[in-house]
Amino acid sequence: MEPVVLSISFIVFIIFLKWIKKIYKPSLPLPPGPKGYPIIGNMLDIPGVMPWKTFQEWSKTYGDVMFLDLPGQPTVVLGSTQAAFDLLEKRSDIYSSRPTSIMHQLMFWDWNLGFMPYSQMWRNHRREFHQFFNQREVTNYRSFQLRECRSFLRRVLTSSSNDLGLSVRQIFTAIIVKISYDMDIVDFNDDYIVLAEKGVEGFSLATVPGVYWVEYFPILKYIPSWVPGTYSKKMAEYYKPIVESMRNKPFDEIKDGVMKGEITTPSVASTLIEKLSQESREEGLNTIDEELARNVAGVAYAAAADTTTSAAQSFLIAMSLYPDVQRKGQDELDRVVGQNRLPEFDDYDDLVYIRAIVLESMRWMVVTPLSLPHALIREDEYRGYRIPKGSVISANVWLVPDHDPSLFKR
Repeated sequence: MEPVVLSISFIVFIIFLKWIKKIYKPSLPLPPGPKGYPIIGNMLDIPGVMPWKTFQEWSKTYGDVMFLDLPGQPTVVLGSTQAAFDLLEKRSDIYSSRPTSIMHQLMFWDWNLGFMPYSQMWRNHRREFHQFFNQREVTNYRSFQLRECRSFLRRVLTSSSNDLGLSVRQIFTAIIVKISYDMDIVDFNDDYIVLAEKGVEGFSLATVPGVYWVEYFPILKYIPSWVPGTYSKKMAEYYKPIVESMRNKPFDEIKDGVMKGEITTPSVASTLIEKLSQESREEGLNTIDEELARNVAGVAYAAAADTTTSAAQSFLIAMSLYPDVQRKGQDELDRVVGQNRLPEFDDYDDLVYIRAIVLESMRWMVVTPLSLPHALIREDEYRGYRIPKGSVISANVWLVPDHDPSLFKR
């Protein structure tokens, strides 16, 4: 009975807030957007599949700055390069935070640097992450990348075509696991490939906008998962232990080896453990430092398993659909590299056409069509419209500029 009372109380609270808003009429209007329903606003209007295409159609009616009325989570969708640049770049000081996601919390994804609100914790994580993945430091990882690329080519030549997707996932997981934890991936069935694939699967499901009512009515997270209709709780309970293991399992192995003096080869995890344990002036790490080290090593692991893998798979799809482009790329390889060796990083600047193919495939099939949402830390005004404090700001990257007809002809 208690969950029902809590839900009713929250609905009454939402009605009260809307009543207050009607009494207090700000001097500036909100951006235009589709008309919603009482109480729930536009919740039922957002499709669970490819919402970025729906947003593109709506932008033809409501413009490139569009307001969606969602309970407790007012949302502004940016549908042009200019609007995204004006707000997310020129006004980054107030648009760089992240909204709180209940699904990420329930699924244990809120440790990820990409989802943290702008705060001292975020700055600490970014500082540590940047020291390992800045432009100068990443050149130290080229030997790992070349080794795994060679292994990938051997697998492609000797395995079934059905294994191509797994081979792509293996190469990028192997590279980042080596960098982050100094561990070697053996085959498709390696625990770290399976964990990354399943963990990222949960993340992808959790980030579909408009699907989970718990995002708009947070009180629903207290309803037990055995109650009918609590799909979000059931899904979170399934994926949470996978995500926890994805972050903790490799780190715990490295931590144990470092503390025993058995691991001397540097990696992101081992370097952080040694550095932070020295700074703490204690035996081992304190809890805050250890969480920081776990998160920084884990976020690189998660990103490579998802976005980098997806981008490479998009490139392979593009090459299969456009064999004439693939042929021109091969001609450039033959001309620059020749037929007696494999490409090296020193060839990069001369492979102009191939670099263009890679960039075009990323534009053509963008990995994150709605990007990561931003949160506005104080009320703002843009083009005569009021954008409320706390609004979720979502740039439709699939349209901006990837499929913007004003920039790219179809």
